[in-house]
Amino acid sequence: MPLRPSLPFCLIATSLAATALPLAATAQQGGPQFSFGLTTYADAAIEGDADDDGRYSWRADIKMSYGEIWDGGSVSAHLEYNDGDDFVGFGEGGVIWPTNVFAALPRATANENTTLSLTVTQQFSPSTSLTFGKFNVIDLAEQTPLIGGQGQGGFQYTGLAAPGNFVLPPYVFGGMLAVKTDPMIFSFFVYDPNNAQGEDFWDNLFDDGAVYNGTVTFATALNGQPGFYNLNLVHSTKKGTDYESLLLSPDDDSFAGSKQGVSYAGISFQQYLWSNPQNPMQGWGVFGQVGFGDGNPNPLDALYLVGVGGNAPFAGRESDRWGLAWSRYDWSDKLGEALDAYGVKLQDEWAVEAFYEAALNENWRLGGNIMRVQPSFESFDDYTQIGFRLRATF
Repeated sequence: MPLRPSLPFCLIATSLAATALPLAATAQQGGPQFSFGLTTYADAAIEGDADDDGRYSWRADIKMSYGEIWDGGSVSAHLEYNDGDDFVGFGEGGVIWPTNVFAALPRATANENTTLSLTVTQQFSPSTSLTFGKFNVIDLAEQTPLIGGQGQGGFQYTGLAAPGNFVLPPYVFGGMLAVKTDPMIFSFFVYDPNNAQGEDFWDNLFDDGAVYNGTVTFATALNGQPGFYNLNLVHSTKKGTDYESLLLSPDDDSFAGSKQGVSYAGISFQQYLWSNPQNPMQGWGVFGQVGFGDGNPNPLDALYLVGVGGNAPFAGRESDRWGLAWSRYDWSDKLGEALDAYGVKLQDEWAVEAFYEAALNENWRLGGNIMRVQPSFESFDDYTQIGFRLRATF
C-alpha cells in the first residue's frame, strides 16, 4: 500500500548545489513562530595542498513563519549571517565544491555576510499550493529527511549537502507550484537564473532568461518503510560559455563565444530501511542520485551520489544524526579539452564524508565529521579534512 504523506512534498535544486530530493514542507501554524540558531565550526586540513591552519567560522540564523495571515496564506523568512576564516573550495587546494557549505554561504556568492530570504505561500487546497519570493535553496535541501537531516545535522561538503547541477544559484527569485495527487507529487519552479543577492538583483530580473524546473516525486512504502523517488528535468534559457570556442585562436571572432541554454536531468531517491512507527520521518535508510548535464555550456557531464544515514539506531539516542556518503562529479569533457589547451589538467572530483551529530539536550548539539576529496585539478594532492561543530537552537 503506498505511503500517504500527510504533508505536501516538492523537489528543488541548487546551483552550487542543486538537488532533486523531496522537501517536506512543514505545516504553517497560525500566528508568528520564531527560531534562533547559532553554530560554530572548526575545520582543519590534515592532508592535501590547502593551508593546514585551523579554520574557525560561525553563523547565526533567525527564522520566522506566520501562518494563516489570510485564508490559506502564510509567510516564511530566514535572516542569516556568517563570518570567520576562509573555507577550502572554489579552487583552493584544487577543490571546487566548498568543504563547508554553511561556512561558505551567504558570503561566498555575493561578498556580503548577511542575506534575507522571504517567501509567500498560498494554499489553494490541501493538495495545491503556490510559493513566490526569494528562496534559500540550501535551506530546502537541508530539510530533506535523510541526506538533509531535516535541519538537525547533516553533511558539510557541498557536493553532498546540496548536490549541484549548475542551473540554480543558492538564492533565487521565482515561484513554485506544487500539486499532490496520491501517490505522485508534481512541482514546477520558474525562477531568474542569476543569484538573488545584493540590492541590485531586483533591477535585472529575468534579463538573462529564465529557468524551468519540473519534478515528479513518487511517494511510496517499501516493506512498510517510507520512500521517495524523483525525476527532475531542468532547462535554463541563459547563455553560457561555449567551451568549444575556447579552442579557437584568440584572433578568431568566435573565440570565447557563448551558447544558448543550459540543461540537466536527474533521478534520485531516499528510502528508509527503519522508521519510528509513531513518526515515519524519524529513522535511517539509503539515498542516492544520478544526474546528467549537457556538458556545454553546463560544466557538468554527470554526477553520482550514494549514501546511508539518518537518526541514530541506539536506544536513547534517537535524536542524534549520522551519515556516510560518496559523490563524484564528472566535469564536461569539452571543458576539460579547453583547459588542457592552456596547460590545466581537469579530473573528476569525488569525495567521501562521514559525520555524527549528538543531541546534548533539547537546544544544544555537538557534531564531528571527516572527509576525503580528490580535487578537480590533477596537480593537487588528495585533500582530507576533519571538523567539529557546536550548535544551539532556541
